[in-house]
Amino acid sequence: MNGFTRSTAFFYTPKGIRCNAVAPGPVATSIEAPFHSEWAQMRLGPLFQTNVPPTAQPEQLAAAICWLLSDESANVSGAILPVDGGWAAV
Repeated sequence: MNGFTRSTAFFYTPKGIRCNAVAPGPVATSIEAPFHSEWAQMRLGPLFQTNVPPTAQPEQLAAAICWLLSDESANVSGAILPVDGGWAAV
């Protein structure tokens, strides 16, 4: 997806078409994800014992997307915008 976004931006930005991507982290939804299996606890347990970044609210993700759609980001094309609250750094 990253390569596709950048390639599309390379070819179409000169024609006035911007192409960006949003890379979201966990977003709070009504979907429940219990980790009852032994495998899930083994894989995710150590992660959740560290300083885990917060889960985003849907409005926060929407705000980033609205910014990309706005004139304020008129000079942004080919960007991969991480909207993950720092999860990529974990």
